[in-house]
Amino acid sequence: MTQLNLIPYSDDLLPRWAALHNACFNGAHNFWPVGARDLRKRIAGAPGFDPDCLLFAEHGDELVGFAHGGPGGLYAVGVRPDARRAGVGSALLRELQPRIGAGFDGRSLNPFWGNPRGPETSFFGMVEGVGVDEQDRAAAGFFRKAGARHAATALNLRATPADIDLEPGRDARSRAEVLGFEFALLMSRCPQMGHELASQRPLRGNYFAAAATHEGVVAGLAVGFATPELGPGRFGIFTLEVAKEHRRKAVGSALVMHLLLEMQSGPFTACEVTTVPSDSPGALELYERLGFQPCARFVVWE
Repeated sequence: MTQLNLIPYSDDLLPRWAALHNACFNGAHNFWPVGARDLRKRIAGAPGFDPDCLLFAEHGDELVGFAHGGPGGLYAVGVRPDARRAGVGSALLRELQPRIGAGFDGRSLNPFWGNPRGPETSFFGMVEGVGVDEQDRAAAGFFRKAGARHAATALNLRATPADIDLEPGRDARSRAEVLGFEFALLMSRCPQMGHELASQRPLRGNYFAAAATHEGVVAGLAVGFATPELGPGRFGIFTLEVAKEHRRKAVGSALVMHLLLEMQSGPFTACEVTTVPSDSPGALELYERLGFQPCARFVVWE
């Protein structure tokens, strides 16, 4: 694309950035439109934000693309649909790469910025998943040309009240309790693996954590969160972790069941979770056993 001007972030770009973001990702799985206020709160106002590492491509008086990165690698890249295949994304990456000094990290690359780094990151909370949609052939060609490789495929799973069978979860909890595990639910706080339950950190927003303790120490945890932007009663599961020495003891199923019961105490309509089956086949098996079904697939690039 001729006459392309690359410019760093400034506050006066916020309204145009919001329009660009929505144009780039409209139609993506679990997309919800954002405004300038959202972008300032979640991105530009976040601790450690570096305006020189958020670049925009301007053609005439219109923004046609952007790329954002930092210490973790490339956080996000988007090009307006009518400007794709014109070199916009490549130009942005060439300019951004020396500024962030890191390669691709597909596990942080998605329209909502940084899912794997946790609830405190900018657009975490969207159950969008990681990487880019498996059917997006243009994006696949773009990343290959940029030197990235297809590292894994991520799978989004969804459960609705009609899908969920809580009996396996209840049975799992009973079996875990026989083995000496105790369970607790924490609102807006998260326990720390390997520490006593009282050792917690705050979670900003509508987050809740299920914890499994064994002999007074946290042996497993799962974190859920509400996503009202996607519709009433919509939830996601951020993380599920069980200490290696306590796996295969029904703890993971019991933790997920604990979260689902909390969701069902309100207007629960659906819950989604992202898994990478090649990394954690046991997690996929667990979620499917509880009634979660595949709903989207993403390619993880790095």
